[in-house]
Amino acid sequence: MPAPSREIRAEAAAWLARLHAEDRDVADEAAFRTWLSADPAHALAFEAVDRVWSDIGGLGSLKTVRADLRRSVARVPVASPGLASRRLLLAGVGLLAVTGGSALFWRSASAKVYETDVGEQKHVALDDGSQLFLDAKTRIAVSFSETARTVDLQYGRANFRVVPDAHRPFIVEAAERKIVATRCNFDVRCEGGKVQVVLIHGEADVRPASAPTIQGETLRSGERLVASNDVEKRDKPDLTRVLAWQTGYENFDREELAQAVEEMNRYSTQRVEVDPSVAALKVSGVYRVGDNAAFARSLAKLLPLAVHEDGDTLVLTADTNP
Repeated sequence: MPAPSREIRAEAAAWLARLHAEDRDVADEAAFRTWLSADPAHALAFEAVDRVWSDIGGLGSLKTVRADLRRSVARVPVASPGLASRRLLLAGVGLLAVTGGSALFWRSASAKVYETDVGEQKHVALDDGSQLFLDAKTRIAVSFSETARTVDLQYGRANFRVVPDAHRPFIVEAAERKIVATRCNFDVRCEGGKVQVVLIHGEADVRPASAPTIQGETLRSGERLVASNDVEKRDKPDLTRVLAWQTGYENFDREELAQAVEEMNRYSTQRVEVDPSVAALKVSGVYRVGDNAAFARSLAKLLPLAVHEDGDTLVLTADTNP
């Protein structure tokens, strides 16, 4: 039989609160016993806590905790065997509630973090077989549980090739959005409170993170969703251009110079800066990332720009000698 679900553990914690309430009565206790016997999973909840406690290396062994609970019950004057059993059971459910919260804490604390620096890209193989490709200046935290596979994209961009799991959806959280997927290949970018999702193959559901039960926008192959706050825009971009980063290139199509330079600076420790007087010039073309000197020289040949060195920085200004 599978371990008790998160819902069952939550129900047990709710019963604990009700039975500890000042206005509890015999009807509450009877209803609790009915709930306990309604499903074998309810009785197994305590054993599930045992496993969780062992996995996280709890605050001492569970056997010691159980012994302490029994000693506490033994010291209480007992009106009947039923009352002693109920108190021990309540103590067990209390431990269930505490360790349930501990499990959430430890799962968060033990999430695997992957990140890349300027100019660095990284392939990551997850435990379920899914494949990730992290762009430069990216940070994610991966947390797997019995019911979900969750990736928190804190900033940057990543490609996800998801292996299906009938029992655990694959969820990417970024910029107040959740991307829920089964079997698909998609890009997610998170910058400055804005998220961009590009569905390369398959389909995925994009929904507000604050309302996980609400059906969101379903993206299909070739579609893109850009969301910021309550504003969403959906289109079908040129995938060759938006996915060029995966091949070591950036493909610009009339991009403003300032934005193009910002993109290229993700991949090189030699920064390029733009004088405000030329920031709005339009840039088109395919450029190999990681070599900002070559990028700047190419721009100077195509646009009315001059390149000046300022220490380790290349500065693009208006060309005064056309």
